[in-house]
Amino acid sequence: MSSSNIVSVNPNQLEIYADSITLDNLAQGDKARDKIRDEASLKRHQAAVKASFERAICGLPNPGKVNTTITNTFTTGNLICESLILETLPGYFATANIYKPADAKGKLPAVLMVCGHSAQGRMETVYQRVQRTIASAGFVVMGLDPIGQGERFSYLEDGRHIPAVAPCTNEHDYAGVQCLLAGVSITRYFVHDGICALDYLASRDDVDADKIGVTGSSGGGTQTSMLMMAAPEKIAAAAPATFISDRKAILYSRQAQDLEQIWPGMVKDGFDHADILACMVPKPVMLLTVDSDFFPLEGAHRTIEKTKRLWELSGSGDKLEICTDTSGHAYTFTLANAAADFFSRALKGVPCKALEDMETLEEEKLYATKTGQVVTSLHSRIIHDFVLDELQEINEQNSKINFETRRISARNFIKTQAENYKPYPLYIKQKYAPQNGEFSVYNLDMELYTWYQQEGIHNFGIYFNKCSTKPSKTIIAVWDGGTTLLHKHLDEVMDLCEQGYGVFVVDLTGTGTVSDGLYNAGQPDYYYTRMNTFCTNLLVNGDNLPAMRVRGLIKAIDVAESFAGKGAEISVLTHGAFNLYALMAKMMDARIHHVDERTPLESVKKFAQRKYYNHNNIFAILMPGMLREFDLDELRRFCDYQQKSK
Repeated sequence: MSSSNIVSVNPNQLEIYADSITLDNLAQGDKARDKIRDEASLKRHQAAVKASFERAICGLPNPGKVNTTITNTFTTGNLICESLILETLPGYFATANIYKPADAKGKLPAVLMVCGHSAQGRMETVYQRVQRTIASAGFVVMGLDPIGQGERFSYLEDGRHIPAVAPCTNEHDYAGVQCLLAGVSITRYFVHDGICALDYLASRDDVDADKIGVTGSSGGGTQTSMLMMAAPEKIAAAAPATFISDRKAILYSRQAQDLEQIWPGMVKDGFDHADILACMVPKPVMLLTVDSDFFPLEGAHRTIEKTKRLWELSGSGDKLEICTDTSGHAYTFTLANAAADFFSRALKGVPCKALEDMETLEEEKLYATKTGQVVTSLHSRIIHDFVLDELQEINEQNSKINFETRRISARNFIKTQAENYKPYPLYIKQKYAPQNGEFSVYNLDMELYTWYQQEGIHNFGIYFNKCSTKPSKTIIAVWDGGTTLLHKHLDEVMDLCEQGYGVFVVDLTGTGTVSDGLYNAGQPDYYYTRMNTFCTNLLVNGDNLPAMRVRGLIKAIDVAESFAGKGAEISVLTHGAFNLYALMAKMMDARIHHVDERTPLESVKKFAQRKYYNHNNIFAILMPGMLREFDLDELRRFCDYQQKSK
């Protein structure tokens, strides 16, 4: 018998729920921006956005001296090109190129180009054209490789010709998960590199430090936006390309984004793309867009409408512009020419002539390192090394805190996460068989129940007990796949019922009959799936999947008490990583008598400690900052202490 054929659950409830909370939070953000009426309220709003962003990315690394080495200089066409290496943190290297007119004299305005999601980074043909086009208009242009791109692949192993983890977005997510587990964000390192690049440009003898702009497309548009929020004081003009839209349009596109683009809790603060632009008022900004982007153009138009009055309020209504090309997602040559003209008008006071073509070079000609990679040439640190630093610091700090203080802190952490929702009354609905009103399997009676763990989130469970018996003890059983994989666990359910237990098999959020089809054949998926997008939408709204499953498990106890009776002994049986949810729930709810961990997840920390880990279904255990409070062994000790203290 398939429970999915019997239980009626909205097949899109998780996406509908994510839409609902996102739109509610965005509406609050619109109200906040509507209150901007003068320069003072604008400055308060800008400060609030910057503070929200800094909190979301867990602050920036401690700034230090940035060491820069120019490794090559040559002439290409009418430009001089330099290859350089920046040590943005001790032992951590970024690579870049500088382009400037060969006949340049004195100080020039400058533009930092941060790269979109291309494995070739700044050396990608499209991005070479952008850098050279703007430089040809009379600028010093710096093209910076992001983490995991260009000459900055992290996962290179001796004897392997390809990275062990694919570069670009895959690397961003792979390392980004480890960062979040350790209580930081990979975004902070992108922003730090960008600020170091801006500071380097400002320090050059050939650059006018008061006239530095920023541009970038796609992921580079994201990085441009990050810098617009984090360091607007360092930027004189900005041209984000093929990224700015609005959260509503991106939400409905169901487009996945990698983790440097996910800023936890910011949408809960009311954040929208309009706030990125607001941080730059009254400075010149041009949105570079294309008509057929997966960052929808309609969102960019709404963002312009929401923010243009802020420039008008400051007396600079003509400083907000938009240029749209006919194209799919790309920093087209038309947009490159538009960017050059925009920066020329904004920073030089004169327009520039559009170019008809632009030569590019082979990647090797642009290398800043001997091997074409900072890891193999310079033994550069990688993001995982910073995660290990964080874990060591956490261990040192926690070793100074007594057990009881840590236990209370861990409980409060879980409580804050799990209770981060609007309470919803419990309405239990039993499903009856169409003929005799009863369900059964072999000698077991079955009772089917549905309820809502919170508004909009349906749960389902099947209660088993031996025919014509009234069990004195109840076990809630949870595992990946839930009731849809009941056949794999039926033997142990039957054994427990023979021992006199009632067994309540529950589908927690995103699994079993309430999985919204987000799993394939009952099995979890990898990155860039609908489940991935649901989980990242939770993150930006200040929630996460483990927290939802903990609150779902606690609500399931309420349901179990309805048929087992108040005060009945209730334990939880888990398989796999579901022991994490049960132990966290036990920290919050004394009604859980015991957690029976079968084939358990032994450690969350190992996913952050190991350079290489299995990232299958990783969002199921991703509660940001968890490792600052506990790993599973500590969670067990906290639970044991509470049990003994009853």
